[in-house]
Amino acid sequence: MAMSAELGDRESEADRRSFQLYIDESGRIAMARGNTEAWLGLPMDALKGRSVAEFAADESQFAVSEILVQAALRELLPPAFYFMCDVATGAVNGFEVTGKPQGFNDQYRLSFVQDPQLVYAPKSKNTRTGFVDSVEKAISDAMAEDRDIDMTFLDIGDVEKLADLQGLDEEELRRFTDKVESRLKAESIGGEGLGRVEQGKYGLVHDRDRDIAALKDEIQTYARDIDPDGAALSVGSSTVMLDAQAMESGEIKTALSHAVDAFADTGIDAVIFETLADSQAAFVDLRHSRLALLEKSLQEDLLSSAFTPVADIARWSVHHLLAEFNVTLDDDGMGAGEILKLCEGDVAMRTRVDAAQCRKILTRDDLDEFSVAVDVAIRSLLDPEVVGMLLEFKHRAPHRDLTLRLSGLDQIPWDKVQTLEILRRAGFNIALSGRDVGAVTPDKLESLPADYILLDPNFVLDATQLKRSLPMLESMVKRCAEHKIAIVFEGVVDAEAARLLSKIDGALCTGPYFGPSIEDLNDLRLPRRNNG
Repeated sequence: MAMSAELGDRESEADRRSFQLYIDESGRIAMARGNTEAWLGLPMDALKGRSVAEFAADESQFAVSEILVQAALRELLPPAFYFMCDVATGAVNGFEVTGKPQGFNDQYRLSFVQDPQLVYAPKSKNTRTGFVDSVEKAISDAMAEDRDIDMTFLDIGDVEKLADLQGLDEEELRRFTDKVESRLKAESIGGEGLGRVEQGKYGLVHDRDRDIAALKDEIQTYARDIDPDGAALSVGSSTVMLDAQAMESGEIKTALSHAVDAFADTGIDAVIFETLADSQAAFVDLRHSRLALLEKSLQEDLLSSAFTPVADIARWSVHHLLAEFNVTLDDDGMGAGEILKLCEGDVAMRTRVDAAQCRKILTRDDLDEFSVAVDVAIRSLLDPEVVGMLLEFKHRAPHRDLTLRLSGLDQIPWDKVQTLEILRRAGFNIALSGRDVGAVTPDKLESLPADYILLDPNFVLDATQLKRSLPMLESMVKRCAEHKIAIVFEGVVDAEAARLLSKIDGALCTGPYFGPSIEDLNDLRLPRRNNG
C-alpha cells in the first residue's frame, strides 16, 4: 500500500512538471495537454493558434528553429534543453524537450518536462541584471507597504580557490554553498530576496531590523568549518539602506546597478555608500569623469584592442579572434564593458567608438594572417561615414577578414538594414545574436544575412544540461553549415563543456576557458589557423 502511494506521488509530481504541445510545421499550436497554466501562464485552451516561439525565453529563441525544422521534415527531435517563459509572471524555467510527428495527422508533438535541478536560467536572480530587477521590485513593494528594507552585500571569499586547496569535489562544494545560500535566503524578504552576483558574492534584501552582524558571524562559522585556516574564505559585508522615495525609477535602477557592479567587480571595499541616493550620486560623479576620459581617448586616438580566441573546438585551434576595445594609460584605463555602458543611450558616442575600433583593426599590420571579429552597434552602420570608411579600407586591403558582430537589433530589425547586404557583398562577415534572429524556418535560414550566429552562454553553463542537448545542438550546427552559417557557443567556462562541444564538428566556441584577453598575439594558448 505504501509503495502504491509512493508511486502515485511520483506520477503526480511528474504530471505537475510536464505538458505537451501539438504544433504544425510553422510552430502554431493546434492543441495542448498537461500543466500549461503553471509553466506557460495560460490554460490549455488559450494556447490554440499561438506560436511555440512566443513562449521561448530570449536565449532559446534561435534553438526553437530546430523544432520547426524537425516538424517540417517530420523527424524526431532528440532530447534538448530549452528555457520557456511563463507569460503571466515572466518566470523562466528549463525543460527537457523531445518531439515526434503524429502518425494519424499532420501535427507534431512536443513533450516538455521541467528540470528541478536548473541552476542557471535567463533572468535569474543569480546574475547582476536579474538581482537588480528583483531589488527594484522589492523597493516598489516596500513603498506600497510602507516597509523599511535594506540591501546587504556579503562576500564569503574565493570559493574556487577553496575547492583547489581543500581538495573538495563538486558535490562537497555544492553542499557548502547550498548551506550558505539557504541561511541567507531565510533572512531575505519572503525567502526570495537573495541573488548571487558572482561566485562567492551575494546580494541580500531584508527587513531593516534584521541582525546582519549575527548573520555574518554565522556564515563565518560555516566558512571556518570547511576552511579552518581561512586560506580561501573570509566573510565581509556592507549594507545599503533602500530609501528611494525621492528618486525617479530610472535613478533607482542606475543606483542599484552601480552598487551591484562595484561590489561584483571590486568587492566589499567598493561599497562605500550607505544609502541608495549616495550610490546614485557616486554613479553620476563617476560617469562624468569616465565620459571625460573616453572623450579624451577618442580625440587623442588612445583606443586599443585586446583579443580573445574563438576556437574551432573540434580541431583545438584558433578559428578567428574577437577584439575587445579598451583604453590603457599609465595611471588609468577602461575595458570594453565599461566603454559600452558609457555609450548606452548615446548613439553618436557609440558610433565614434565603433568607427575608431574598426579603423584600428583594419590598419594593424600584425593581423594580416588572422580573421578578426568586432562588436558593432547596428545604429553605427546607419552612419554613411562609418560604412564608407569600412568599404574604403576593404577596397585597399581586400585580404583583410573582418566580422561585424551586431548588437542593438531589438531597436532596428536586421531585415530592415540594407547596409548588411552591402557589407557582405564587399567581403565583410556578419554575426548575429541567436536571440535577435529568433526562431526561423528553413526558408528564412536560407535568406539570413549572416555568416555566424552567436548562442547565449546559458547553453553551456551547465555541463549536464549541455550533454542532454548535444544531439539537438549537433543537428543545429550541421543544418546551419548547409547554409554556410557557423554557430558560435559563447561563454565556455570549464573543461567539461569544452570537451562536450569538441564532439560537434564545426562548432566554434569562446569564453574564459580559452584564456584571458591578450594584447600580444604570441600569447595565444591555442595554435593559429591561417586565413588561407
